[in-house]
Amino acid sequence: MGIGYIDSIVLYNRYENEGLGKIYYIGTRFDNARIELTQGANIRTSGLESADSCIVKIPNDSSLPKPYVAPVQWKKLSDEEIQGTFTLDKGDKSFFAICKKKELGIDRALPEGLIDSETYEEGFFEYMSNEYGYSYMLNTVDVYSLIPRFEIGGN
Repeated sequence: MGIGYIDSIVLYNRYENEGLGKIYYIGTRFDNARIELTQGANIRTSGLESADSCIVKIPNDSSLPKPYVAPVQWKKLSDEEIQGTFTLDKGDKSFFAICKKKELGIDRALPEGLIDSETYEEGFFEYMSNEYGYSYMLNTVDVYSLIPRFEIGGN
């Protein structure tokens, strides 16, 4: 893909099973991504401490682990179909966590697949943030076609 596409994240799509009244997360690992930690630069530029602190570039090519489905369509899929796809929805409390970044000394296995949020007393995002760090709520999504990629941001 390009220079620096050697990092990895796990994207956790939030899924609410209305029939069971339960909240799940579906973890999908993306290898060969490029992670840029940008909090310092964004704070200096905007003056806002809540400015994006992490940007991840994910090649949109045949290396994707699962097919992408737009958020509105993803929510209409069956339980089985949801687990076999991923989406990028900045409004549904999805998040991502860094699982491999050499410069930070991070190379760890993080939970993947279907995760029951109720298993974690404080909630799954809070658990991941407290246990592993480098976990970011998904708050920006961009798609580029010249060099096909998804670019997601979080803080």
